[in-house]
Amino acid sequence: MEDYDDVPVQRPKWIGWVIIIGMILVVLGLLNLGVRLYIGTPSDQAAAKVVGDVAQQLPELVQGKAWIDGSDCMRCHGVDRKFVGPGFMQVAERYREQPEVQAYLARKIREGSVGVWGNVIMPRHPQVTQEQSEGMAAWILALPSPKAE
Repeated sequence: MEDYDDVPVQRPKWIGWVIIIGMILVVLGLLNLGVRLYIGTPSDQAAAKVVGDVAQQLPELVQGKAWIDGSDCMRCHGVDRKFVGPGFMQVAERYREQPEVQAYLARKIREGSVGVWGNVIMPRHPQVTQEQSEGMAAWILALPSPKAE
């Protein structure tokens, strides 16, 4: 009997090329994604302009925006787009005309909620003070309606 354990297996060379080309495409895709995230989309740039306009109109709202930036709000909310939760502009549009809305939103920030915007959980934020949550709510309510753009 012959021993075939010492005979090297010949693999087609095209498999290696497919793997190399696949890896190059993955790297290029990740670079493309990184550049797009770094530059931002036109929507993000428009939202940044809106945020700046609101801050210029009412300088006291700058602290509310700073508290939002310093917390985890932007993980779930965009300024003008829905991510996990609604965009801040959509929140402002829905609640702007309701009575005592700033206190209501401040309470929702601290205590959280479920089911207000569909089957989405808004986690509670007990580390946020009453003053901070009211400042955040004031900034959100100062944003223009998404239709106003």
